[in-house]
Amino acid sequence: MKILRITVSNIASLSGTQTIDFTVEPLRSAGLFSISGATGAGKSTLLDALCLALYDRTPRLHRVGRLESLDGGEQQNDPRTLLR
Repeated sequence: MKILRITVSNIASLSGTQTIDFTVEPLRSAGLFSISGATGAGKSTLLDALCLALYDRTPRLHRVGRLESLDGGEQQNDPRTLLR
């Protein structure tokens, strides 16, 4: 499998629609790249989005376990809590 593009919309720290396209430069010719940035920039959110797309869950929320319900009735480890 080769990931060509990741598009997220209003998930955690990433507001609006954001797209990372691996088919255009400079990512197209990069054999290896890093995901880096300041605290709160969305590095973990990007990985969460990828995991949600592939597996319908995120490791970060899976570790939380079942905690108390939120106002909307979801559990705190429900992936829907990542949405803005």
